Amino acid sequence: MDKEYEIGYGKPPKQYQFKKGQSGNKNGRPKNSKNTYVLLDEILSQTIPITENGKIMHISKRNAVLIQLVNKAVKGDLKATNALLPHMLMADAKEEDKEKIISALNKDDEKIITNYLKTLSDFNGGKFINE
Repeated sequence: MDKEYEIGYGKPPKQYQFKKGQSGNKNGRPKNSKNTYVLLDEILSQTIPITENGKIMHISKRNAVLIQLVNKAVKGDLKATNALLPHMLMADAKEEDKEKIISALNKDDEKIITNYLKTLSDFNGGKFINE
């Protein structure tokens, strides 16, 4: 060796360092393992039996969730209505209007975030600055 190698935190002795192409996690993630989105899609695609007008039908869990959301909104649940409204607007909009709707929703989000950040900046050590 030309120089003395410094051994310390994050610098193990040369004989214990990983060899080129060797992983520190020998088992690692198993091949063909599924991520959360793939698992969620599989679960939402499963079918369940429902009874409608005395007849048993099989629908996907995804459809069942949407049906429940719409039914709650119809009954007056404001949270369900708020969750459903942007999607209703997008479904009803013409293709050229969709960009306008998206930008309007983004502006509303931007206003909410700006107001929230202003509230945080006015809040100092458990008390509002103007108190």
